[in-house]
Amino acid sequence: MADTLLSVQDLTVSYGRVEAVRGVSFDVAAGSLVTLVGANGAGKSSIINAISGLVRPSGGRVLFDGDDITRAKSHRLVPRGLVQVPEGRQVLATMTITENLQMGARSLGRGAGAAIDEMYQRFPVLGERRKLAAGSLSGGEQQMLAIARAMLARPRLVLMDEPSMGLAPKIVDEVFAVIEEVRAGGTTVLLVEQNARRALQAADEGHILQNGEIARSGKAATLLADDDIIQAYLGTGSADPAQVEAAEATGAADTTEEQDR
Repeated sequence: MADTLLSVQDLTVSYGRVEAVRGVSFDVAAGSLVTLVGANGAGKSSIINAISGLVRPSGGRVLFDGDDITRAKSHRLVPRGLVQVPEGRQVLATMTITENLQMGARSLGRGAGAAIDEMYQRFPVLGERRKLAAGSLSGGEQQMLAIARAMLARPRLVLMDEPSMGLAPKIVDEVFAVIEEVRAGGTTVLLVEQNARRALQAADEGHILQNGEIARSGKAATLLADDDIIQAYLGTGSADPAQVEAAEATGAADTTEEQDR
């Protein structure tokens, strides 16, 4: 049995009076691909942001390789091997592709150049356009850049938040091919995704979120094969998704601003 790399224990996340996540627990085995799926406002992004230090949990614990990181700040987790690819890509739009990748390779020192060249080989479209501003890339290309930038930190665990959002179906296939390649290379992946069917097709295990709680868990193939589960838990979603989504966005922004100070 693979060793547990990440353990989320009774996690609760609140934004003022809005409780976005309630008592969520799950483990992620080293070398696996685990997905959190569910409708808008189910609490998926709150969980992944709490793990990565962007949001401070109001209860519970997060263990990474046995160490308690519940209150660790996000920039402290990167050198330990935990990196997040954020929702919306968040590339540095006015900087070139090369400059974006250099930001991800800062910890590599003299090895940064060779590592960036490796990413250009892995993602040829980035190499072809390396001198262009990142903001000139298509959505799919920006997602590739965000993943490449994260992988330059040599993570043991990469958290991916809605990588297929806003992308055409063909581009979604390309992005998931990259995600599966990352996992095949030995990096553990925790994937948050609205495209439940596509995520479960790629994952080893899945957890279905509803109203801030885990409604069902199991082998991804088992969940995917049960039409009743798909219809019951992956439809229109939680009671007030707009309220939760707004609270998540505000809470994450407030926490990031506090950390920057």
